[in-house]
Amino acid sequence: MAENTSPEPITMTCEVCSEYYTDPLMLPCLHSFCKKCLIKAKEKQGSADTSLKCPTCDTSVNLPDGKIEGLTQNLWFEHKSREASIKKKIFSKEAISCDECSVDDSSDAAVVYCCDCGQFLCDLCKKVHKRSKKKANHKLIDLETKESIELPAISYEAVYCARHPEKLTYYCNDCNKLVCQICLNIHHKSHNYNYYLDEGDTAREALKKSVAFCGGVIPPVTEAIANGEKMLKQIATRKEEVRQKIKETFEELKAALDKRCNDLLVKTEEIASAKRNSVRKQLDGFCKLVKQVSHGRHLASSVSECTDPGEVLSVKKLITNQLEECIEKYKKLPLEIEENEVIITCLDNTLSKEIGEFGNVLKFEQLGPSLYSIDSGLAIPLASVKKERKFKVALPAGIDKAASYLKASFIKKDGSKEEGRVIVNDSNTAIVSSTPQSIGQYELSVTIRDHHIKGSPYQLSVKASRDYANATLTKQRYFNVGNFGTRGVAVHTNGEVFASSKDGFVQVFSEDGTAVRKIGSKGKCKGQFDRPWGVLLVGDRLYVSDDNLHRVQYFSATTGQYIGQFGSKGNGNGQFYYPTGMSTDGNGNILVADYYNNRVQVFKEDGTFLQVIQCDGRATDVAVDNEGKIQVTIQNQHHIQVFSPDGKTHLDTYNNPAGNFNGPNGIAIDDEGYIFVSANDGGTYYLHVLNPDRKQVKLISGLSNPWGVALDKDGYIYVAECGNNCIMKY
Repeated sequence: MAENTSPEPITMTCEVCSEYYTDPLMLPCLHSFCKKCLIKAKEKQGSADTSLKCPTCDTSVNLPDGKIEGLTQNLWFEHKSREASIKKKIFSKEAISCDECSVDDSSDAAVVYCCDCGQFLCDLCKKVHKRSKKKANHKLIDLETKESIELPAISYEAVYCARHPEKLTYYCNDCNKLVCQICLNIHHKSHNYNYYLDEGDTAREALKKSVAFCGGVIPPVTEAIANGEKMLKQIATRKEEVRQKIKETFEELKAALDKRCNDLLVKTEEIASAKRNSVRKQLDGFCKLVKQVSHGRHLASSVSECTDPGEVLSVKKLITNQLEECIEKYKKLPLEIEENEVIITCLDNTLSKEIGEFGNVLKFEQLGPSLYSIDSGLAIPLASVKKERKFKVALPAGIDKAASYLKASFIKKDGSKEEGRVIVNDSNTAIVSSTPQSIGQYELSVTIRDHHIKGSPYQLSVKASRDYANATLTKQRYFNVGNFGTRGVAVHTNGEVFASSKDGFVQVFSEDGTAVRKIGSKGKCKGQFDRPWGVLLVGDRLYVSDDNLHRVQYFSATTGQYIGQFGSKGNGNGQFYYPTGMSTDGNGNILVADYYNNRVQVFKEDGTFLQVIQCDGRATDVAVDNEGKIQVTIQNQHHIQVFSPDGKTHLDTYNNPAGNFNGPNGIAIDDEGYIFVSANDGGTYYLHVLNPDRKQVKLISGLSNPWGVALDKDGYIYVAECGNNCIMKY
């Protein structure tokens, strides 16, 4: 349970001796004690040490000149303590000795108290008091009727310098202390000083400003404490969940696993204990800061209401210093709890080769944000301005509560930031949603506890939304590949256009259509092509399929340097029989349409085989939409097959409702779900534009044997026209 952070009431008794203060001194931590109590405390610590530990909070205090006497006199406490002592005597039922005749040790009991003289008087002294012309008008309180009267403010005696028999009547602003006339002439003559009565208002205002300045410290720190307490409960809950899972698993393995089970239970307790200690340590810091601020503000508020400037000035510097130090601590203090409640189990229901190594219990930090990844939504590195863009995040099993710490933001190249939303659907998935507000290059940053998840930050281009139904898709530019046909096209984020040439190379164009370089040459060696077909850009890697050599090679897109290859002729896993179009799923996997094998194969970026997606006909091209669904053009069946993101389930088959969707060759999908399909309808060629509902909204005719289709960062469409030996931009 969190400590009470409310300020403690200010009492006029010393915490060491429990008596009313005698010569109270204030430490920099704002705790005050009797001078004699501090001297005794110092003696216990040893005389060689020039520091002193506060008896209340253990703060180490450096003593001025190594002496207790150098500490600040708390005149306010001294006067208030004396006032409290007098009031207690007045209202007590015990007899009080007369202060006037107590010098001869034979005083009578007091019957009145003189507020002006600050003395208790017996009946005789009272009569003498009234006969005196100077004291005749003094305010006397009858101790017999004390319960029916209100005690007036008690007069304070003048405060004298500790070194000289002079009143403290000046305040040195350079030294921040009250001084007498003699001290002023000797030590402070060249300093900035003033008569102490004239400094009172300034000191009061300084204390009030300190109170106001610290007003915003306590609520957020208190909230952080509450969050920490909540996390402690969550840690306990999660610990119990882990305990239960461990028990259930080990009950199935019976006695042989009992020892390992107990080991893991102990480790779970250790991790939970470490987490509790970590959170409590931070909470202790929060509580200490809140106490310091509360105590300082309370003191500052109380002192600022005083009418006596000497009282105010005596403690003003220490109080303001302490509150300023608290503010600095607060600025540097991380208010988000650095620990978390996550404790992860790594258990398998099958027996490991060694029981002693079976299972484990881990803190979240031991596996970290790499457990999280974008599951879908990154296949298309595009977004449309002022339109919601969603990404599905796969959550690791067993740490669903940690999903609440996921944060997302779009960061533009100029550094401006647009926050995203994270919606936790269930224990396995979350949706990251953002609506970019301007066109340009962005980074999608997805973090958990300020650490990037796997792959973050992701590069995205935000483009203007295109109204394909009402806009005229005109030819924007012509890229001449030469005298040989082209079937593949891809566009780099830097604007360069890559086109495969049947003559055995990949031609690279600048954004304005100028041919700038070639990658590869005619041949069968590494880095050479017989008939390059599909081209795919993944970051700065260029993948090129070669249907005659039944392989895929990859290069540096900027330098053209050969990196590697995969595939050979055949129908086994990782083999091809005329590979054609390609795509990426946005998670680092490459999908290749394997034409005569009637399938799509999936590989890692380095060519490691992953799986086969079996189709119902000749697969010419493949694309992955923002939901992760895999769409494959089946040329001889005149339709498109749709598969689940994992490629294991055939979800749907569709054709063009307009009726002229025959012999589909290439496919591309944009961020809004529009589908672009190149097709051959009995010798007449089209580019079909379907909306997300798969209804045709635009049909471009007049093409010559179109194949590959690609989109650039601004949403323009590029079509490889094999019959015209060119790439056409729309």
